[in-house]
Amino acid sequence: MRARHGLLALAVIGLCLAMTPRSSAAQEKKRKPQRDLVTRDEIMESAQRDDDLFNALRSLRPRFLERPTGIRTLGNSTQPPTLVVLDGKPMGDLETLRSVIASTVDEVRYMEPSRAGTEFGNIGAGGAVVVKLYKAPKVTKALPADTSHDTSHPDTPQP
Repeated sequence: MRARHGLLALAVIGLCLAMTPRSSAAQEKKRKPQRDLVTRDEIMESAQRDDDLFNALRSLRPRFLERPTGIRTLGNSTQPPTLVVLDGKPMGDLETLRSVIASTVDEVRYMEPSRAGTEFGNIGAGGAVVVKLYKAPKVTKALPADTSHDTSHPDTPQP
């Protein structure tokens, strides 16, 4: 009877351990990339990190560079271009990405035309590629204290 209870307890413990979610650094890295976001880590791990951002996106998220589907026009056959927004400033169309080096980017986010139109007005009606540039953390260097006028320092001559 005791053996049966012991086996049952082990089975319950094993089942609980099997159902416990595990999170490790290796599993976090292997997560599926987000559809509308390219992160700095993803760019830096790619072979296109030294290319311009246009070529990097062509490799990592070609959908960002395609014309949005579903835009209908009445009588006007031209579609609005996809807007590129760099650090919050509208900069132009997708050709702007050719002047940005991929390794200088923190993240790139794609906005569907309806959301971009709401966010940026008519210029965003064709969708938007929003780029945030990487800002390296500032390193502050401690300067040595100036003791030339400090009279409490033992090496300072006393008047």
